[in-house]
This record gives sequence, structure tokens and C-alpha cells, in this order.
Amino acid sequence: SARRAERRLTDLVAERADLDRQERADEEILAEADSWLAEWETTRARLRARIESAQEATGRAEQLAERREPARRRLDAARRRDRLTEEADAAQRQALASAEAAVEARAHWLDLKEQRLNGIAAELAAGLADGEPCAVCGATDHPAPARKVAGHVDREAEERALADHQRADERRAEDERHLSAVREALAAAGAEAGDTPADVLAREAEEVEREYRQARAAASALHAAQEELRHAEQEHERRTAARQQAEVRAAARVGHRERLESERAALEEELAQARGTADSVAARAAQLERWAARLTEAAEAVRTAEETAQRLKEADARLADAAFRAGFDTPQAAAAALLDDTAHRELQRRLDARQAEEAAVRAVLAEADTAA
Repeated sequence: SARRAERRLTDLVAERADLDRQERADEEILAEADSWLAEWETTRARLRARIESAQEATGRAEQLAERREPARRRLDAARRRDRLTEEADAAQRQALASAEAAVEARAHWLDLKEQRLNGIAAELAAGLADGEPCAVCGATDHPAPARKVAGHVDREAEERALADHQRADERRAEDERHLSAVREALAAAGAEAGDTPADVLAREAEEVEREYRQARAAASALHAAQEELRHAEQEHERRTAARQQAEVRAAARVGHRERLESERAALEEELAQARGTADSVAARAAQLERWAARLTEAAEAVRTAEETAQRLKEADARLADAAFRAGFDTPQAAAAALLDDTAHRELQRRLDARQAEEAAVRAVLAEADTAA
């Protein structure tokens, strides 16, 4: 029982050490959880601020996206306005030039036409033939037909001048239509771009684009911040649960430790009684084992003594019986008649001689001649 108590006490010590290890592990868990949870509000506020900032950036990006395209369109319109202004000037110059050229071509045609009309008689006379009626007067006699003078304008020259006039007038009309189209496009571009210089609009568009890219970059962090907050909240739940579990285990260890202490005190009291004056239970057990061995030896000696006394009694009875059968009244008388060694050897010698002699006679008697 004492040894079982001692083994149990050893187990209690190991259990106590295991509790201490568990307590240290839970203390580390609690320290880590407390340290992490102490920063939780700051961490959550920081992550929420990041989310709010990213959400605001998303809103700004949407607003800037609405401004981006109008700013680009206005800049493009301003650049078209400046380009069309130059084109309009060139088209106006071209229209004036083509108008002047058309006027000159028309004047040239009219001049040639007038000249041809003035010399039409010579042209008609060229077709007269004797005996043929005149296309104008019907006479068949042509005594003095008109003659062509130097520089006479014929039909072909007039038609060429007319064609030149028509081409010049078409170019004029085309240039005027082009000028009108350019002016119309210029008016549309001016209406869209206004009077603001293109370089100013370019800087404004670049600023909107830069702010848009910055807002998009800030908005792109929204998902990551939301994920980080979600992971942080999960970690908060895990740390809180770990802390609660560690506290529950610590409370359970208090009761367990009290039970162990109570059992240890009872075992130590039992072992103190079991040790007695010995230094240890093992020493007390060895002492008791030595005592038990001595008691066992004493009991064995008692049994041996009793058995020996019984055998002695039996031997005395057999000895008395043997002495009586040998003709002695007592064993002491038989012992007194016991021969000494010298007499015993002499008698043994004589007996051996008699036996040898008897053997020799028997051998002779066994021979056939002796028997015959």
C-alpha cells in the first residue's frame, strides 16, 4: 500500500508538472491574445479608415470619370477649333481667289463673245458659196463678203472661254461650299470648346486624368482592405475564443490543483506513517523485508527443530528396537558392545580369509574330477 501510495505520489508530481506546463502554455496564449486584442480597436479603426478612404476614392473616381470624357472632348474640340480656324482662313483665301478667277474667266468669256458677235459677219461669209443662198439675206449673189481680221474670235475660242468660265465658276462654288463647311465645323468646335486656349484645356484634362488615376489607384485598395478587415475580424474571434478557453482551462486547473494538493497531503501523511523512523519508504520497506526474512528464517528453524525432534524420537525408537533384537537390553548396552576399529579390522580380515577359503573349496568341488 505504501509503495502504491509512493507511486501515486510520483504520478501526482508528474501531473502537477503537466499542469504547470499547461498553465505556462495558457499564460503565453493569454499574453499573446491580450497583446493582440489590446491593439484591436486601433487595428479595426485603421482598416475601416482605409475602407472609407477607398470608398471615397471610388466615388471620386466615378465623378472624375464623368469629367474625363467631357474634358477630352472639349480639348479635342479646341484643337479642332484652332485647326479649323487656320483652315477657314486658308479656305477663305482660296474662295476669294477662286471667286476672282471666276469673275476674270466670265469677263474673258463675255469679252470673247462680244468680239465674236462683232466679227460674226466674217464668220458667216466664210460659209458663202456662189449660187448658194445667203443664210441671212437669201441672196445667191455675194459681191462683197466680209473678211476676217487679225485676232478674230471664232466659235471654238468662245466655247473654250465659256468652258474655262464654267470650270472657274464650279471651283468658286466648290471653294465656297468648302469654306461654308469649314466655318460650320469651326462654329461647332467653337461652341463646344469655347474661347479657352487649347493648352489651358490640355492642362485641365491632364489634371483630371491625373486625379482620376490617383483615385482609381486609391479605390483599387478597397477589396484588399475589406479582405484584411475580414481576416482581422476572424482573427479577433479566434483570439477571443482562445482567451476564453484558456481562462476556462485555468479555472478548471484551480480545482484540479486543489484536488491534487489534497490527495498529495493525504498520501504524504500515509507515507509518513508508513516510513516511521526510516528515511524513506524504500528504507522502511527494506527494513520490513529484512524483518520478514528473519521471521521466515525463525519459522523455518522452528519447523526444522520440530521435524528434527520427531525424527530423533523415531530414531530412538528404532534404535531401542534394534538393540532389543540384537539381544541387548538398551541401546547403551549395544553401544558398549561395539567393537573398536582394530578388533573390527581383525574380524573383518578373518572373515575375508574364511570367505576366500570357502570360495576355493567350492571351486575345487565344482571340478568334474572332484565330483567323480
